[in-house]
Amino acid sequence: MKTSLRTGFAALLGFVLLALTAWGQAATLTPADRLLDHIEQATYVAEGHGPRLLYVFFDPNCPYCHSLYQNLRPWVGKGGLQVRWIPVGILTSSSEPKAAAILQAPSPLVALRKNEDDFGFSDDAGGGIAPASRIGAKAQQELAANSALMQSQRIYGVPVLLYRDRSGRGQLLVGGPASPAELRALLDRIK
Repeated sequence: MKTSLRTGFAALLGFVLLALTAWGQAATLTPADRLLDHIEQATYVAEGHGPRLLYVFFDPNCPYCHSLYQNLRPWVGKGGLQVRWIPVGILTSSSEPKAAAILQAPSPLVALRKNEDDFGFSDDAGGGIAPASRIGAKAQQELAANSALMQSQRIYGVPVLLYRDRSGRGQLLVGGPASPAELRALLDRIK
């Protein structure tokens, strides 16, 4: 009886220690780490190839997102940098239909580029892609998941840049780099 009581107590103590360790690790995670731990829930448009990943939450009508897109042109695909553009529709009434148009396009990358290359030429002076006349169930679910992921960390503005630095820690920047030099420094830190 004493042996089984000791065994049971040891098992319970081991479980408690394991749970406390996991809780302690979860408590030390930053919002960036928590987002990166769930990034597979996001739907994105990949641009460039390579192991160095920069995730960008963007709204198709966001002028700051557009500026970031333009500033990233010389860097995409260079030095193993892949940018994963995560569309959300939060700024204007045409944002969600434009984000859906990008996701529903035969080539989402071509649609993303059209939105950015023609930025400011549409009737609402936002992204240059025509809003989707119908948002399919799949695109609606994808956009809702992308927005929920951002909101899970109480982030409500765009652009949001997310990456792992050379030490493996998650890094998050809301609003984008203030200058080309700051962007280059950020890109140099991506693992």
